[in-house]
Amino acid sequence: MLGIIELGIQYRLWRSQASKGKKSPRNGPATPLAKMASKLNEESISLESVMAEFKLSNTTLRRMMSHMSDNMDRGLESGLERSTIAMLPSFVPELPNGKERGKFVAMDLGGTNLRVMLMELEPGEPMRTKQFNTRMPNAAMHGTGEKLFDYIAKALCDFLIERELADECLPVGFTFSYPCDQTGLRSATLLRWTKGVTATGCVGEDVVQLLEDAIKRDGRVKVNIVALINDTVGTMVAAAYEAGGHCDIGVIIGTGTNASYMESSKKIVHGLANATEDYNHKSMIIDTEWGGFGDNGEADYIFTRYDKIVDSKSDHPGVNSLDKLIAGMCMGELVRLVLERLCENKVLFNGQGSKMLRTRNTFPTKYISEILHDDCGVYSNTRQIMDELGIEGATFSDMLLLREVCVVVSRRSANLAAAAIACVLNRVRRPNMLVAIDGSTYKYHPFFNHWVCEKIRELLDPGLDFKIVQTGDGSGRGAALIAAIVSRVKREEEKRLKDLEIQRQKAAEAEERRLLEIEKEKEEAEERARKISEMMRYQIERGAEESFQRHE
Repeated sequence: MLGIIELGIQYRLWRSQASKGKKSPRNGPATPLAKMASKLNEESISLESVMAEFKLSNTTLRRMMSHMSDNMDRGLESGLERSTIAMLPSFVPELPNGKERGKFVAMDLGGTNLRVMLMELEPGEPMRTKQFNTRMPNAAMHGTGEKLFDYIAKALCDFLIERELADECLPVGFTFSYPCDQTGLRSATLLRWTKGVTATGCVGEDVVQLLEDAIKRDGRVKVNIVALINDTVGTMVAAAYEAGGHCDIGVIIGTGTNASYMESSKKIVHGLANATEDYNHKSMIIDTEWGGFGDNGEADYIFTRYDKIVDSKSDHPGVNSLDKLIAGMCMGELVRLVLERLCENKVLFNGQGSKMLRTRNTFPTKYISEILHDDCGVYSNTRQIMDELGIEGATFSDMLLLREVCVVVSRRSANLAAAAIACVLNRVRRPNMLVAIDGSTYKYHPFFNHWVCEKIRELLDPGLDFKIVQTGDGSGRGAALIAAIVSRVKREEEKRLKDLEIQRQKAAEAEERRLLEIEKEKEEAEERARKISEMMRYQIERGAEESFQRHE
């Protein structure tokens, strides 16, 4: 640390003397620190220009927030026809309220991982879970859709058979973390693959139908797929369960990024217009699919030359722009491209670098977290990573520059994430809002949480407040909880309908009694009228008879 301070002093002294045309007061040859300061001055323009591309002012971030909010409004109104933020309906009407009970299965397909979970719920008791995790093989991710869903179905069947639950027809919630056009709680058409998946024959197909067909082909278990959800919806629901039924936004910042929040049903014009089932609830969780923001060029002012290179060489160029700016899939490659350019300009590693550093996708995002976890002055993780990259002869200043590149690139990601979250918070506008965040990028980066919180406070409208909680396994537990919510809502609806039927029957019986009473009263009134009439006739006849007798 003292060496860095001395370097800074020497650098400032050197620049001051250079500007006045004076020589250093030190006698003899220049010290190594003075030489390094001179080198930094010569290269500062190149280094600063590279780093400046990733620094965004609050004015720029607010501009982005305004464009995002406008796209969200247009997405609710017209979907992707007029917006790059799809604002997809989830058909999940409410958050858990603690009354959920029973056994439920969750399946979570996101990125490169598949998870199957069994959850047991009882009001007032801690949830009990058992799960199985597996990494999706490349043959499934990049082969045919039938192979992909056969693999998913096999994992589910094996899991249930092992636990002797094959014939219980348990409710299943399926977390499917890819953009879908959802027209019902268990009906959704895949719009496109993201996160590196390219399985054929799936885009344009109903995802639930693909899974049910695969389970039927396997033929070993009986289940009921009750809900298809996005991982952000699951994260929001899981956080709400832990927070006593309250959560305002669910966010994923992992391989990709997305967010969900509760919206008034009146505003969900496009989503409900295309629904295949009636929706009679006041609110609904919206899956924003904000990762597509920028796909029409409305966020070009955010993109650097490195972002454009990453996008052009991705599996889906021009698609999921905000994903590539924020999430972990591309962050490591962005750092590698910056390092490569600094090497080419002899700012870093004396212009040497390595063949691996110049090879695409050799700097995974986990390297960023590991480098930034290093203890100051030791940099053991940084040294190991440079060894893995085949970089030799790196100096202490090289390690500092490498760390600075990781900071600048990942802080840009955090600032963009904060702006997106602040945009949604400004729309929700509730007191003491709760934001639940899940995802490996957010979880493992040592400063991401701090940077996001700090920037949200700068961008949030005056008078609003928020709290961020990090959720664990939100998408897995969330899927099972939504299956539980669906079952509870179904029970409550059945009870409501039963109560209505009882009330209807009681009302009908009461009406029948009322009509009988009216009829009885009518008969009694008619009988009284008859008797009165007879009495009056009798009296008239008697009076006439008496009058006749008197005249005789």
